[in-house]
Amino acid sequence: MPITPSTPVIQGSRKTCLQLDGDALLLSRPHEEALIPLAAIEQITAAGRTVTVELTAPAGATRYVHRIDGVSEAAATMFAATVNAALPGTAGRDTTADGTALVETHPLRLTRRARKLRRIMWGSAGALGLLAALCVLVAVAGQPILLLSLIPGGLVSTAILAIGANALANWYREWRLTRHGITTFAAEVPERPGMYLYTDPAGLIRHVSTWAGGMAVKVSYDPADPGNVALPRAALFRRGELCLGLFFTLFGLAAFVGMIALTVMAFVDPGSISGTT
Repeated sequence: MPITPSTPVIQGSRKTCLQLDGDALLLSRPHEEALIPLAAIEQITAAGRTVTVELTAPAGATRYVHRIDGVSEAAATMFAATVNAALPGTAGRDTTADGTALVETHPLRLTRRARKLRRIMWGSAGALGLLAALCVLVAVAGQPILLLSLIPGGLVSTAILAIGANALANWYREWRLTRHGITTFAAEVPERPGMYLYTDPAGLIRHVSTWAGGMAVKVSYDPADPGNVALPRAALFRRGELCLGLFFTLFGLAAFVGMIALTVMAFVDPGSISGTT
């Protein structure tokens, strides 16, 4: 019995997702995916906001389950009913076999954007840690008045550094792909405006989305990772982003240097800050 297209996608807590993927269920977690063939499933149970995928197992053996918590009750009930109705007609299904042998799991790599944002977040956390240390030092030095300038200045400088780092990362990626990658043309899919297709060296057809317009667009991709693709922009835009990134980054760094110097002055010459001699 085929599964209808209306089978809902189960969204659980901690970014867990369960959905139909052909003749299997795809269980996605932040760092891992598991492909569970329907032939390996004994049954799906829905209890409140919990969905349980119970795998087949020989008599007397431990029956393994995958549980998704924090789901919609209505979606869970519909999902379980639809999949359970389809299980008896699944080709090759043997309820006495070890279903775990059919399950494929593999770790998920962070996307390039996720890796970039993670680095920027760690850098921002370091800047905020430095700001907190400076605030403690000026308080110890007996100059709490400096907190009125350190705290807002530090927060603004951290945001400026993050913007600058993001602009520089975007510029570098585009520069590297256009300079050292493979540049070719991607053709638009007529029935899907905004989607363009290109073929990598292995013969795989890949897609990129853009509203640049036209029957074809120029793309540059990494030969070692053909999915890493950029749409080259005019040199004016690239140089503008480089200048913007450099300005924001240098401005933010200079601001932190100034705050460090101000903190040192609170210990070395507190009179110059308070206006006394």
